[in-house]
Amino acid sequence: MNSLLVGFVLWSSAEEYDYYSWQSDNFQNGRFYTKQSQCVDIPQDLSLCHNVGYKKMRLPNLLDHETMPEVKQQASSWVPLLAKRCHRDTQLFLCSLFAPICLERPIYPCRSLCEVVRDSCAPVMESYGFPWPEMLNCNKFPIDNDLCITVQFGSKQVTQPPGNFTPFVILQRCAL
Repeated sequence: MNSLLVGFVLWSSAEEYDYYSWQSDNFQNGRFYTKQSQCVDIPQDLSLCHNVGYKKMRLPNLLDHETMPEVKQQASSWVPLLAKRCHRDTQLFLCSLFAPICLERPIYPCRSLCEVVRDSCAPVMESYGFPWPEMLNCNKFPIDNDLCITVQFGSKQVTQPPGNFTPFVILQRCAL
């Protein structure tokens, strides 16, 4: 009987904790962040996304980076891929994750955007010994009938050089 009572107390404590963490203002999209979501200027030295076509980004970003130094460090490794011009939507796709536009709610890239960029750029990455990373697994992103950022330049067009790209972000909305 005592072990049953102890088990119930432990179970109810855990459930109470889960309930309170669910109610937290820092709990968004199934993730718990230590920092409140905020809009910040895209810094000039964030070269991957500095001239992406909007000036404010959301932190934490959609890859769970919570600080600007972390965003800059992680994003910098993707700048060489833009120079390879494997797809014209590469910057749009990457910046939608590293420096997401600051709106009322996060807007993810559509699965089709991820797939066209992956299909064009993964072979380039693999030729340098880098596989397409799991963090960019296209199955994680919403299908095109949801609210998301869609393909802008078709399926096989090359990217413009970094800094010259001003995308027109088109959002796909599901039928209500």
